Amino acid sequence: MKYFIITGTSRGIGESIAEQLIAPEHHLFCISREKNERLLRQSSNISYLEFDLNQTGQIESLMEQIFQAIDKTNAEGIYLINNASMIAPTAFIDAAEAEDIARNIHVNLLAPILLSASFIKQTKHDAIDKRIINISSASARNHHPGMSLYSAAKAGLDVFSQCAALEQNHAQAPVGIVSIWPGMIDTALQREARTQDKAAFPSAEVFESVNKAGMLATPEDTARQIIAFLFKKDFEHGAVVDIYDYSKMGL
Repeated sequence: MKYFIITGTSRGIGESIAEQLIAPEHHLFCISREKNERLLRQSSNISYLEFDLNQTGQIESLMEQIFQAIDKTNAEGIYLINNASMIAPTAFIDAAEAEDIARNIHVNLLAPILLSASFIKQTKHDAIDKRIINISSASARNHHPGMSLYSAAKAGLDVFSQCAALEQNHAQAPVGIVSIWPGMIDTALQREARTQDKAAFPSAEVFESVNKAGMLATPEDTARQIIAFLFKKDFEHGAVVDIYDYSKMGL
């Protein structure tokens, strides 16, 4: 049995990843604030956990609950996909509320770090296939006004992935770690960005133009590429991977 822990499965990329991973030999642990009933109807091998990743103090308990449900005696592999993300507040930093700033950094950066730390701790002695994929963003490199928090969090996630991968090079049963830039996708997050008031969020025009130009990928196609990376024989441990470049190669 292969076990998958996936965050942000209520919609978008996370939902598509979960759908494409459904198989008799796979058990999925899906995490989001709201339960995805449509996803649950597709398989009996899904354990759903309604959880707000902003509650960072409870993440370790959440992971303990998940690993208590994993039968390591029949585990072929255990995988963590940190997909959950949020773009708000889309505002200049001096106009953002302190609570909204904290929530953005909690969900986009602190939560995946804590989930990864707990995953590594829980699987430390398990000599099986273990991999973490952190869904990042090219916003770590491409900077726009009103997105300082999102870009900073994603840049931090990339550096964390690289450094944690270096640490795992010293482990007896290492976990493979990759950070992925999935490109611009037609998701609720993208729609939220392009419909903002341009006076308060000038970058909305960039998101709107990309959509009008038909340059957005579908969640389904993006999920397919992410899963392909997850199962790659030559898993690019420690890399920050731009999936858009790979899509041009036909991956």
